[in-house]
Amino acid sequence: MKNLAPILIIGFNRPIHFRKTLNALSRNELAKNSTLFISIDGPRDARDERKQKLIYKTIHKSYSNFKSIKIIKNKSNKGLALNIVDSVSNVLNKYNKIIVLEDDLITSKSFLRYMNNALDFYQHKKRVWHINGHNITDFKERRNEIFLWRFMNCWGWATWRDRWANFEKDPKSIIKSFDKKMIYRFNLDGTCSFWDQIKQNNSGKLNTWAIFWYAIIFKNDGICVSPWCSYIRNIGLDGSGTNCKEESSARKNILLKQSGIFNGLEIELENKHDFELMKKQYKKPFFKKILTLTLKFFLKVNLKPKLRNFAYKLIKS
Repeated sequence: MKNLAPILIIGFNRPIHFRKTLNALSRNELAKNSTLFISIDGPRDARDERKQKLIYKTIHKSYSNFKSIKIIKNKSNKGLALNIVDSVSNVLNKYNKIIVLEDDLITSKSFLRYMNNALDFYQHKKRVWHINGHNITDFKERRNEIFLWRFMNCWGWATWRDRWANFEKDPKSIIKSFDKKMIYRFNLDGTCSFWDQIKQNNSGKLNTWAIFWYAIIFKNDGICVSPWCSYIRNIGLDGSGTNCKEESSARKNILLKQSGIFNGLEIELENKHDFELMKKQYKKPFFKKILTLTLKFFLKVNLKPKLRNFAYKLIKS
């Protein structure tokens, strides 16, 4: 495979997560032929400096695992959102495409093959803006297939320079340009509350970037490629990350797709049946919250031991 996309890893102050991420990436089939950029945000204090020294030691031990490694050090602390946006933009000033990871993402050994195949296949299909490497579920019967839909996932992703050139983080402009129908579709036809993130960024309660990339793609009638089975596992859902909460044990143990088989779709349209399948998956967290609250209520009353044990298992799953 020629003309491989450069890879960008965003790091900061989690040396253990970073080491696991880099080690997993180095086991990829195409790692030795790939250029790797690593962007480390500036330390906030002496504690961050100590942790970053461990990160740099890990990097120096990995030079032989890639075609080349280029380190981008920020002198000051930009914060996660700005560091990601600036780093992606800087790499795309030199390259036409990019694969992006954060420092808490474990990749399957065929992640780079899948990403590069998708980037090559959809490069000139201009309605496709983004390649997802992660899926929240695992449709085993469709392991070797992909699908196209409106939603962007930022846990291991890829794009091209000409699409990313449209990115801007302007919550006021987004709010002004979206009507009620667009907001409904943006929220996966009322399934989720993604629009709240736009409003919270506008009010200053949040400082994130990914929701704006999704909004820009959506606003331009773009579409995203997604695998039915994930190439990515997030190990940062342990309370150590900036914007993510702890994850259930079921999601932590998801099996990653290892085949790397990619079969592109010529039709650049969202399939209604596929969209409905994914909507059901995004509804699950809401219903689980309701179920958990209900079970916790019943745990307060006198239940037989077997029922209590069953309820505890459901809550912890």
